Amino acid sequence: MQSSDHILGDTSLTDFLKDYWQQKPLLIHTAVVNYVSPISADEMAGLACEQEVESRIILERDGDHPWQCLHGPFEESQFAYLPETHWTLLLQSLNLHIPEFAQLLDRFRFIPNWRVDDVMVSYAAPGGSVGPHTDNYDVFLLQAQGKRRWSISNQKVSDEDFIPNLGLKVLKTFEPEQSWVLQAGDMLYLPPGVIHHGVAVEEEGAEDCITISIGFRAPSLTELSSALLDEVLARETLGLASDRSEHFYQDPNLPLQQNPGEISREALDKIKALVQQELNRQLEDSDWFGKFITNTPDGISAAANDMEFDVAETLQPLKEDVSLVRNETSKLVYFLASESEQDSPRAIHFFVNGRVEYYPMSMLPIIQLVCNHRYPPLEELNAVLMDESAQNVLARLIYDEHFYFVDDEDDSFI
Repeated sequence: MQSSDHILGDTSLTDFLKDYWQQKPLLIHTAVVNYVSPISADEMAGLACEQEVESRIILERDGDHPWQCLHGPFEESQFAYLPETHWTLLLQSLNLHIPEFAQLLDRFRFIPNWRVDDVMVSYAAPGGSVGPHTDNYDVFLLQAQGKRRWSISNQKVSDEDFIPNLGLKVLKTFEPEQSWVLQAGDMLYLPPGVIHHGVAVEEEGAEDCITISIGFRAPSLTELSSALLDEVLARETLGLASDRSEHFYQDPNLPLQQNPGEISREALDKIKALVQQELNRQLEDSDWFGKFITNTPDGISAAANDMEFDVAETLQPLKEDVSLVRNETSKLVYFLASESEQDSPRAIHFFVNGRVEYYPMSMLPIIQLVCNHRYPPLEELNAVLMDESAQNVLARLIYDEHFYFVDDEDDSFI
């Protein structure tokens, strides 16, 4: 999917993935030429007052204690009482609320879609920052407006290096190894674990400092283990496995124990084997991961609809060259069964917001189109939709509001 106009400047996508991704930082001057922020500081303050937008204000000082974190939604009047310097407003997941940020994500499709987390936007008053810290995920920091000085270090840190009892992970001390001042359109990539400290430049007449953070999800072992166990428990709750004898502890030829109060080593081995067998079964299935990685928080998921609908009527706007756009709250991914199973009706495992559906390989073109593109190209769609089954798949996605039509497609990438 390499574009001649990608966002990494002189670094090719191949070289970036080979030499930088998850390995070392990369500074890209003028990643986006003549960049104009899609949002102003005043608009950010307005969104911070909305219930559906996750927002925080970080006060470095002038709060109840240094490095105080306040959670929104906020009252408009609260902004009037903020100090003139050294505070930051953070708005999470703005790609769900502002189309320009969803479009910006399309510039990062050289990373698999399932790794995308969200777009966070920060406004920093002069001298404002969130303190020196590390992240456990990859992030691209695109300067949208004003100037911010980024300082980084590769020193290793432990829990003892952070200020205790803050609710924020701010380092007690920080010795920068490299520093740069980023202006609008400049971008810094940071792999996990790199200490970074971004401070809004204080200078006379400086523009508001607005920074866009494009974060990439890195599931933790705890999250993955929990998701796997949830799938095991869900199968038991649904009665999919509970009536099978191999799902119960068994100990034929039980030897006589001299100490009935002891759990024998033989019993423990059987227990471990029983649990391990089921976990291995679920790991081999892999559907649990697709469900987990596409699951969405309650309230923003485009839910499935069991009502009947007219396929031709649903797809009619495509014949009028009306553009189709994927709902930003919808997460669509797929994986293919092993080669030995690709002749079956379950060759494609297609995941939509925590649910899985199965399709034969003949449906791969339409599945790839809807998973790969936020704006599926009309020419490619029309070619794929010669197949009636593909029409049914797409119409169902539209009817369930995972895709919608727009009269005027404004997809001129920033």
